[in-house]
Amino acid sequence: MLRNFGGLLHVLLLVHLNIMIATDFDNGRRDPFGPYPRIPDKELVQQEIAFAEECKKFMKAPQTVFIN
Repeated sequence: MLRNFGGLLHVLLLVHLNIMIATDFDNGRRDPFGPYPRIPDKELVQQEIAFAEECKKFMKAPQTVFIN
């Protein structure tokens, strides 16, 4: 009986974890994949975009390099 209860509890905990990750129930405060809040600063976003634009000058996408 205890093994059945343990198996049921295990399944319920997995379902609960999946629901919490999928619905973001508490607005990311207990999110295992990122800190709270998850919206970055505008300055950081602008720096990342500028860095990506700079990298595009030197790095070519594989589709443009290998396919003629």
